Amino acid sequence: MNRVVNKAQQVLFILLGITIPTSIAITNLVIGLLALCWIIEGDFKNKFKAIKVSKWILSVFALIALYGLGMLWGNTHLNANWQFQRLALLLVFPVLRTMNLKQETIRNGVVAFLITTFISAIVSIAINNNIILPIDEYFSFINYDWSISAFIKYNYHNVILSLSFTISLYILIEKKSKYKVALVLFIIAYAISIFTERGRAGQVIFNLSALFYIIYYNRKHLLRLLAFIILLFSFQFIVYKTTKVYKNRFDAVSNIIVNNGEAGKGKLEDIRYVFVRESVNRILQKPIWGYGTGSFGKIFIDEVDSGHDFQLHTTPHNQYLYVWFELGILGLILLLFIFYHQIKELFRKKDGIHRALLPISFMFLMLVDSYFFIFILTIAYIFLYTIYSRYESE
Repeated sequence: MNRVVNKAQQVLFILLGITIPTSIAITNLVIGLLALCWIIEGDFKNKFKAIKVSKWILSVFALIALYGLGMLWGNTHLNANWQFQRLALLLVFPVLRTMNLKQETIRNGVVAFLITTFISAIVSIAINNNIILPIDEYFSFINYDWSISAFIKYNYHNVILSLSFTISLYILIEKKSKYKVALVLFIIAYAISIFTERGRAGQVIFNLSALFYIIYYNRKHLLRLLAFIILLFSFQFIVYKTTKVYKNRFDAVSNIIVNNGEAGKGKLEDIRYVFVRESVNRILQKPIWGYGTGSFGKIFIDEVDSGHDFQLHTTPHNQYLYVWFELGILGLILLLFIFYHQIKELFRKKDGIHRALLPISFMFLMLVDSYFFIFILTIAYIFLYTIYSRYESE
């Protein structure tokens, strides 16, 4: 029985590499099946031992527990159900952490993920250049959504491609694969897709990863370092001059920054500026305990008069402010502990500086949205962290 369960786990883990970039619904199903296999497998005594020695997993449980206690204070908990649904995703961390995954499975999971994201990038490029129609035009069971880029929303698609870019660059530079031509093609497709579509978070991670590798490998060769930096930004300058999407998004952000949040004449103040300012003002009033679990959305609807519709916004588009707002300083510390201990764990491994780029990149992403509580990106991070932490370098 255990052999069948273990085989199913290997297959399902690899399948995650295919479903994460393409389907939220199927990814949800795969996660459920993995959890079921984990329960059927048993051996909970050894699993709990493995969990107890992991400081970052204990921090995950402590954060979840604090959200439970957060129901005991504050005047409103309207979004608490939504919050606990997202927190449940974090339980996938210990499931994959204690699952008996083979090294071959982990390698195949990487291959599946990179190939699928490459296909996703190509499809997205083809759609944006009117070579093919959006996917929903070919399949009746897919509902039309303007924000879909290839298979998932453009902002999630953009981030996943940037993480794929980082992995591919590492494998290529460190000569971890003999398929160099394929990796180069993957990197080119990722780059074109990232910078010719909406979505800025992935562009930031792309640039940070590229700059890290340029500096890391050329820090003793100044001219070569400058040449690669010029090449990196020349590519983006060409994209800026030849595509409307990147130019419009870049100009809009630049204008907002220069004008301290003003989006332009006759336009409302940028909503992210409103979120930051109003969140910080309220956090300073209750920095220790916060306003309680699920309180953010209701408080903004009732108290903030900026002209924006906050009905659809249950977070301030910043993970750190969001946790601090609802749970106080202890919640923020626990969130930081998760990533601090993950970075320490990865740094101890061979090629640790490369592995640590994953949690560091994700910490940057959490500055611009509550990505730790967004289903597909939370699962993507858990999947990739499992690979980064459990793969044994040769």
